[in-house]
Amino acid sequence: MLLTEQWKKPLFIVAVLLGYSYILLWPFHPYAGSYLLKASPLMIMVVLMFNQRSLSLGILQKFLFVVAMLMSAVGDVFLDFDRGIYLKQALASFLFAQIAYIALFWPQRQINKRNFLFAPLLILASAFMLSRFYPNAGPLWWPVVIYVVFLAWMALAALWSRAWPIMIGGVLFLCADGLIGVNRFWIPFEYSTPVIVTLYISGQLLLSYGVLFGYLRDAARKELPNAA
Repeated sequence: MLLTEQWKKPLFIVAVLLGYSYILLWPFHPYAGSYLLKASPLMIMVVLMFNQRSLSLGILQKFLFVVAMLMSAVGDVFLDFDRGIYLKQALASFLFAQIAYIALFWPQRQINKRNFLFAPLLILASAFMLSRFYPNAGPLWWPVVIYVVFLAWMALAALWSRAWPIMIGGVLFLCADGLIGVNRFWIPFEYSTPVIVTLYISGQLLLSYGVLFGYLRDAARKELPNAA
């Protein structure tokens, strides 16, 4: 049974509350069902997408969004179990999520002179991170390289979408995953998990908000002056 339109925002707010509840409860981790709590906001996004009636997205776009949510939720579960032991499995899960996001946002990209510099900046930042990760990455080096390439591509696609929640969400997602690498392969820092998870959940919520509430569609319809 489809949810009525009036339940859309309240259910999204529930997802926000669940996401930040996971952060607030981190001092008590591990606790029973923590992985369910972490994955629950993204599963709510899947429910919301399946119940969309007013949103003019194609079947492929809806499918890609659902894949991004489900694979991200799988990665969340792996990281909740153990960020060290299951890092490779989490990377693989999030890689599929990044590919789905790229396929969703890239066709909507809008490049102009003002945002053209995003590409070289992301390339330089990614190259710098990888140079710092290399000495300690060991057998994870090539999986990390592949993941960083797709992560930067996803962030670029989000930035070029010109939908503000998606732009900010993509940057926060990039920062969160970049800090995972910094903490694991370069400079471990205190309270890394709550900082990273806060950035990650905020990024995912903003990306979802942008898609579910029509910002991606609206940005694509606008005519951009001085387009490159």
